[in-house]
Amino acid sequence: MERTLDNLRKSLKGKIYLYLKDAETERQFIEDAQAEGYRFGSISPADSPADNIIALCEEKQLSHVGAVGRIAFQCNGGSGAKGRFHRIDYAKYRRGDKNCYFIR
Repeated sequence: MERTLDNLRKSLKGKIYLYLKDAETERQFIEDAQAEGYRFGSISPADSPADNIIALCEEKQLSHVGAVGRIAFQCNGGSGAKGRFHRIDYAKYRRGDKNCYFIR
């Protein structure tokens, strides 16, 4: 299966947070998101500065992650989130790593 944002969204149930570890990963993410038609509301990914954590939402939408989302990311969604909260290391995902989950 091709490693696209659409395929990632379709393959996982629940919340998906993407970790962008560096400027190169951020650049690749922006290119991929634009090519697939993803937006931050009505704004193109190139026109909205990415952060190191981005939420991948339904309907080709992206979301910046605020304080509460960052806390959820740090604690992997909390104790009741198993299987419904996914922290994806975008560089690993794009590279094709079998385990592409963020590991601290």
